[in-house]
Amino acid sequence: MKRRVFIQTLLATAGGIGGALSLLADDSVKNSRPSPFRIEKFSPNQSVRFFILGDWGAGGKLQRQVAGAMLQKAQLEHPEFVVSVGDNFYPSGVKSADDNQFKTKFEDVYVGKELEIPWYVALGNHDYRWNPEGQVDYSMKNHRWIMPFRYFKFTKEIDSFAIEFFILDTDSMKQGKADEQLTWLEQELSQSKAHWKIVIGHHPIRSYGAHGEEKVMLQSVRPLLDKYGVQLYLCGHEHDLQCIKNPADKFTCIISGGGGGSRSTSYGDYTLFAACNGGFSYAVATKDKVYFEWLNPKSEVLFAHSVAHF
Repeated sequence: MKRRVFIQTLLATAGGIGGALSLLADDSVKNSRPSPFRIEKFSPNQSVRFFILGDWGAGGKLQRQVAGAMLQKAQLEHPEFVVSVGDNFYPSGVKSADDNQFKTKFEDVYVGKELEIPWYVALGNHDYRWNPEGQVDYSMKNHRWIMPFRYFKFTKEIDSFAIEFFILDTDSMKQGKADEQLTWLEQELSQSKAHWKIVIGHHPIRSYGAHGEEKVMLQSVRPLLDKYGVQLYLCGHEHDLQCIKNPADKFTCIISGGGGGSRSTSYGDYTLFAACNGGFSYAVATKDKVYFEWLNPKSEVLFAHSVAHF
């Protein structure tokens, strides 16, 4: 099967982060080490803005709270698109492109013109329980939902640089069907001349959350990211928010799995940030760096971090 493409800064204190983390109720962050961070504002010119959301399709109160926070942030920052990192419909995905969950858990939840933007969508493990192809087929019915294949790439270009995003189907890799996809990924990465290369999947490569690191991602995907100069890996699966920079990796791991549920998480040796009780991420890519914010269901910034280009 063929695969194709289809400044102003404010300083937030450690006390401010602690106040945000004090909102935790049902879940906890173990051994948290919050540190000061900078909240940055960017000119709309020469930047690409997007949200990262995972593990969202639960249909409950938390999902709607996070969706409301996304709309509030979108009204301020005007993102161009959303990256969904999988587990789009709980508990078992959808039965077909006509499944009512597309309406009740997507169309009726992420409302407002600022969120009625393209969603580039990855599949998660829960999406595989019924019919993952139903989510591919839904792309033909709703122009907001972009999933032309189970794994694919897309490009965003402005005058000064280009970003290529490579969306993986990581659950099929876990099921032992990785060879074709890994061949595709290596070929695409080796040919890419984009200024930024960002790989997206559901399962983490690095994580200190409830699930931890995924073996197939660590052994099969990680070497390709380092070999071909991928700067960022975006994922979910953990129902939490994390930022990890392991010195053994060239890339930084961005985990944004707080869209509809929450689990406890923890700080590890190379954690820059971790939080739970729901949320999402906001990203701004410029030629020199990609800036990230992690926000809670009240649209409050819990942490901000920039990844410099190399």
